[in-house]
Amino acid sequence: MTMVPLNVASWGAAGGPVCVCLHGITANASSWTRLGPRLAQLGFRVLAPELRGHGESPKTADGYDTETLLADLAGVVPERPAVLIGHSFGGYLAQEAVLRGVFRPAALILEDPVSHQPDQQVPTAMLAYDREHLPRDIEGTLALNRHWTRLDAAGKVLSLEQVDWDGAWAAFAGNAPWDLRGSAARVAATVPTRWVLPGESRFVPAADVAALRAAVGADSVVVVPHAGHSIHRDDLDRFVDVVTSLYDPRSRS
Repeated sequence: MTMVPLNVASWGAAGGPVCVCLHGITANASSWTRLGPRLAQLGFRVLAPELRGHGESPKTADGYDTETLLADLAGVVPERPAVLIGHSFGGYLAQEAVLRGVFRPAALILEDPVSHQPDQQVPTAMLAYDREHLPRDIEGTLALNRHWTRLDAAGKVLSLEQVDWDGAWAAFAGNAPWDLRGSAARVAATVPTRWVLPGESRFVPAADVAALRAAVGADSVVVVPHAGHSIHRDDLDRFVDVVTSLYDPRSRS
């Protein structure tokens, strides 16, 4: 296992409670380009590492297994952040990090996490579709994501330009299959957690939402009906409310 030094974007003053944000597959730190400054205004020190093969982090031929990806992250962010946010594939990594004791956050936010990957064929097909069909311009990206700002769209375009698709495949499909659905109660018992989900999710279908509520309690599952996969981009205010409901720096100063 050879770790690499990851690129880390940051917002907020040093010394504030740390919020670590883990992006999804093919994304980069610009995914958090509006959330980072907003949380910094509330008093957080926000750290957004870019996974290997993504953003400005090293593009390597190997090292995309879960253990190495987590070791990369542990090398650049604190073990005990105030808040750990994981979006999509980052939600998978966040759960694994908590279950393996790599990170011990005071609060955990799982945003439409990929808790279940049934085989390698499904993520392979998803990546192939995205590589072929996702727009590479701001206007096209906004047409697909009507609640985003131009800044959000520009960040998405940049992430698709920067990603190493072979590395993304090795991380997203190469680690499959996995199934963390049965570990939800254990995650929630380890750290106060919120699952933040869109009205319709391809990663957390309705049957899984019902099972999740039964396992962790209805209050731990927040559904934002009008939002898509990137809730923090589609409804920034609602997402910030969820974060501060678990950990609010203003009440701890």
